[in-house]
Order: sequence, then structure tokens, then C-alpha cells
Amino acid sequence: MNAHTKIWTDAGGMRHDPQEAPKRQRVVSLVPSLTETLCAVGGQPRLVGCTAFCIHPPGLLKNPAITVVGGTKTVLRDKLLALKPDLLLLNLEENTLEDIDYFKSRVECYVNGVKTVQHGINTIRELGSLIGTDSFAEPLARRAEETLAAVRAQVAALNTAPPKLFYAIWREPWMTINADTFIHDHLKICGAQPLFGEKASRYPEVTLEELEAAAPEIVWLPSEPYVFKQKHVEEIRKLSSLPASQNGRIELVNGDNVCWFGVRQIEGLAYTFASLWKTEGLNEHTGRH
Repeated sequence: MNAHTKIWTDAGGMRHDPQEAPKRQRVVSLVPSLTETLCAVGGQPRLVGCTAFCIHPPGLLKNPAITVVGGTKTVLRDKLLALKPDLLLLNLEENTLEDIDYFKSRVECYVNGVKTVQHGINTIRELGSLIGTDSFAEPLARRAEETLAAVRAQVAALNTAPPKLFYAIWREPWMTINADTFIHDHLKICGAQPLFGEKASRYPEVTLEELEAAAPEIVWLPSEPYVFKQKHVEEIRKLSSLPASQNGRIELVNGDNVCWFGVRQIEGLAYTFASLWKTEGLNEHTGRH
């Protein structure tokens, strides 16, 4: 896929003209992944506002030129609009539909709807198109494509059955991901078989009885959105019938690297592959054309 050169439509049905990029000088982002990716494609000088969860790139929240406008689902609307943004970055999953509808009539909104790793790569190009920095975005998108190809090639070379993996996103109640999510696609590409993909809800609740019946070989407890700790590893380990308990594969993992999309995928896919298969890293030359 090449950079956008004509008017295009985002996941929320909003149309964007690349020729309008010079007018988009004041940007507010309400999505951590989009904030990081915007900065990576050369947009940090235009960023005037973001959420308290936009922790990448490091030090961003300490920048006096950037105003924190609340959280992803607790947006301070008046504070945001006072920044007089030319462009607002949103996501159908991370932001509320009420906020998205509210801002659509007040500012140009880019509405993202990532559900796959490929969608995440598209996001890099879309942000480059929005602010006219295709020369930054395209090399990053191609690098992300090369990483994706390398992971797929190395998973194919393993020639082994995918391990059953339970990926927790919450506790009390325990929650996980179904097949219609970016995290599921990310894990599957890296060679895992994420459990409970057939559930109707995108983020279904799971009982410990269901977990025992599913018999995961690996349990991953990420650092976000719920901040899992070693005590939670011990909690799951008490389910002694789990293959993951028996083989020592109840693990704390970096949630940013597994669930953040866009430019983070370049590091994230390599991290997930190495963590899943206990390798030193990813041979990114594998799979290149």
C-alpha cells in the first residue's frame, strides 16, 4: 500500500484530503498509540494536547507545550476545545462514541478503528497523510511490513503446533480478548493460539472454571490496561491443573508491546515473538523481499 494521495475515508466514515495537511498545525490526540505514532512520523511539533495515558515517546507529558486533556474515556471537552485544534485523533474502541459524536461537528476528526496488525501499519501511513509527512511515515510503514513478514516466516519455520495462550486484560472479573481484536491478531501472527477467540464479546469475561477447562499452556498477565503483578502470577499458579502452572509459563509481559498499534508494532511484534518462543530476538532479514 502506498501513501494516500487522494481524499480518503477513515474507519469512522470521516473524509480527509491530503492537500489540507498544511492547515493541520494544531493536533490533539486522545489515543496513546496514535500519539506515539504521530510523533514518530514527524508530528510532535504540532501536538498541543493528549491524554494522561500518552506515555510514549518518553518525556512527552513533561513537555510544557502539550496540555493533558483528561483520559481516553474521561475527556475534558472544554479544555480540549480551548486548545483550538485543527485535527483530533480518536479511536472507536478507546474513546466513547459520545465523545466522538460530540467532536465530529466541532473539529476535523480522524477516527481510527484498528482490529488487525495490517490495520496498524495502515495507521502509520494515514497519520503521515494527515500532516503531510509521508517521507517519514512510509519508511516506518515499510519497516513494520518487513517485521511482520519476518515474524510470519519464522513462525512457519518453527513447524510446531501453536501453544494455547490465555491473555488477561482485567481481573475482578477476569477478562480476555476475542478474535475480533488487534491483540488476538498480533498473538496469532506470532504463533500463539489465543483462547476464547470464539466468544461473542470482544473483551469477554472468563471464569476460573472456564480457564481451567481451556487448559492454557501459557498465561500472559500484561502491564496494561490492568497492572498485573507477581502476586497475580501466584494467584493463577494455584490453579495447579493448568498446563501453564505445571510448566512455569505464567508470565508478566509488557502490555504496551502487545496491545499498542502503529509504530509500536515494529518493536512489539519482535518482543512478542521472542517472549512467546523464548528466543533472543527476531531475525528481521527473514521474509524480506
